[in-house]
Amino acid sequence: MILMSKEKVLQELINKAKESSKKAYAPYSEFKVGAALLMKSGKIYTGCNVEFSDYLALHAEMNAIGTAVNNGEKDIQVVIVYSYSSPPVLPCGSCRQKLNEFSLLYEHDIEVIAVNKKNEQIKMMLSELLPVGEIKIEKKKN
Repeated sequence: MILMSKEKVLQELINKAKESSKKAYAPYSEFKVGAALLMKSGKIYTGCNVEFSDYLALHAEMNAIGTAVNNGEKDIQVVIVYSYSSPPVLPCGSCRQKLNEFSLLYEHDIEVIAVNKKNEQIKMMLSELLPVGEIKIEKKKN
């Protein structure tokens, strides 16, 4: 088995997120986004945003998570979000919370990288994007 360097894996993720962004259905905003998830298994799952006239869109990250889970995968290591905007776009609060569900499930942080067509990048850990995501609410005892 040939192991790829981290740089090559990240470039493959970026390429897959970019390709996915081209498939986005965004007739209202024309804001196309693609996402790629690298799982602990080494598999990659992608998703793109899908808009509807009621403004309740499916975000690229949501679609990628759904595809991964549908294939029996939940242990997310890296998330790439690709957009054409400058600066690059990080996951929204709702997507951060969805990613956090899997971060808590496997008790590790997730690397999040936002990239755009100019190859500008923002790299952060999910815990930086959602700093209080690990707080557990204690139930009151009667």
